[in-house]
Amino acid sequence: MSFLANLALQKTIKVWIDPSTITMGSRLAFSEDQVLEKESPIVLSKALKNSTEITATKYAHKQAGAGVVRSLQRLQSAFQAGLPVTEKVYANWLYEEYAKAEEFSDLSFSTIAGSGPNGAIVHYGNPDSENPMRSGDLLLVDSGIQCAGGTTDATRTVILGKPDEKQKRIYTLVLQAHIRLARQIFPEGTNGASLDSITRSGLWNAGLDYGHGTGHGVGAFLNVHEGPQRISPVAYDVALQAGMVISNEPGYYENNWGGIRLENLYIVKKADKLPQHPGGKGWLCFEELTLIPFDRTLIDKNLLSAEELNWLYDYHGRVFSEISPMLDNTEDFQWLTWACGID
Repeated sequence: MSFLANLALQKTIKVWIDPSTITMGSRLAFSEDQVLEKESPIVLSKALKNSTEITATKYAHKQAGAGVVRSLQRLQSAFQAGLPVTEKVYANWLYEEYAKAEEFSDLSFSTIAGSGPNGAIVHYGNPDSENPMRSGDLLLVDSGIQCAGGTTDATRTVILGKPDEKQKRIYTLVLQAHIRLARQIFPEGTNGASLDSITRSGLWNAGLDYGHGTGHGVGAFLNVHEGPQRISPVAYDVALQAGMVISNEPGYYENNWGGIRLENLYIVKKADKLPQHPGGKGWLCFEELTLIPFDRTLIDKNLLSAEELNWLYDYHGRVFSEISPMLDNTEDFQWLTWACGID
C-alpha cells in the first residue's frame, strides 16, 4: 500500500495540504474532515533568509559577478577581433567562467542567450549553435549559479557593435524602471502588486510594457524561482518582509527586433533614518546582491534624472570595488574599469 493510501485510511489524522502545490489526485484521496487546506508553513520559513544564508548568497553573487565580467570581456574582445561567435559559443564561455568560482556547484538554470530577434523570446531555451551574432544585435543573457550555499539569477542585455537610438532609448527606459524599484522605500505589509505598478509606470507613460512579472523569490542553494513572495500585476496576500530575496527584472520585447531585460537580485531589509509611519509600521527597502555592470554604451544619460544617475554611479562603484580584486587578468580588469566608468 502506498504512503498516500495508508495515510488516507487513518481517519483520526489531520492532513495539512497546501492547495497551491498538491495534485488533484492526492487531494481527492482524503475526505473533507481529514484535510486542513492552508499554505505550507515551510514556504515562508524558507523565504526569510537567516544570517548564514544571506552571507552565502552574497558570496555566491560576488563569484557569479566575476564570472559574467570575464565572459563579457571575452565576448567583446572576440567580436572586436572579427571572430564569429554564436549564442551557444557564448553560453559555453559563460559556463567556463562561472565554473572557475570557488565552491561552484552548477548552473541554477539553463542559460538563456538570445541575440537579435531571439531576445524577444522571454524564456528562449536553446542558444543557436550555427549563426554568428551580428553587429548591431542586442544580446540578452539570463543566467545564474549554485555556489557555496547561495543561488544567483541575473540578466544583462548588451550591444554588439554600436547601438541605434531606439535601442538606447528603450534600454534606458527599462533601466529607469529597474532603478525606480531598486530605490523604492515602502511600508511593512506592502505586497508585490503595488511595487509592480510603481516599476512599470515610466514604461507605461512611454507606451511600453512587458508580459511577465517584475520579480520572483529566490532560494538559498535551492530553487531559482521560490515563493511565496513575488512582484507581479496579480495581487497576492503575501507581503514582502525583511530577509526575503527577490528579483527586479523589468523588460521590453518586440518581435523581429529583440528584447531587453535588466535583472538584479535584491534582499529586503529594514530602512533606517525615516520618520515613523503614521500607522506605526516599519519601513523596508532593497539592498542589491547582483554585482554586474550595466552596458554603458546603451544608456542615454540625458533621459536619467540626477537621482537615477547617482544610483547608477554608486552601483557601478560598488561593482568595481567588489569585483575588481577578483580579476587576475589585465584585460578583464581594464574591461571592468571601462564598463563601470571608472576614469
